[in-house]
Amino acid sequence: MRFLIAFLMLPSLAWAGDEFASCHFTTECFESEPCSDTDFGFAVNHNDDVGFIIQTDAENIDGLVFDNRFPEETSTLIGQTETAYHMLTIAPDGTARYSLHMQGPMVVSYMGQCEVEY
Repeated sequence: MRFLIAFLMLPSLAWAGDEFASCHFTTECFESEPCSDTDFGFAVNHNDDVGFIIQTDAENIDGLVFDNRFPEETSTLIGQTETAYHMLTIAPDGTARYSLHMQGPMVVSYMGQCEVEY
């Protein structure tokens, strides 16, 4: 994880568009309802123009990286679409949280794992 910021902020190189992480989530929580099992996943790819792109079945989400100056501990990727703000947090051991904040207000949160490709 400690190389996440440096890796994503480098100028255009051969890995642009390459997969950075593959994420799979097994728990979904909608608002204050009880959480339920799910089978949701997506890829996170490098992108020269915006830093990264989360690629889901429904849409592609461009975003930036925020590491709180401690990328070896946890990295957070933040993106925005026309309908929601997206936040993906990945711990060094691969534990991941993904949340969507939508108009309403409304939030959906996912818990799972991301496998980071180095």
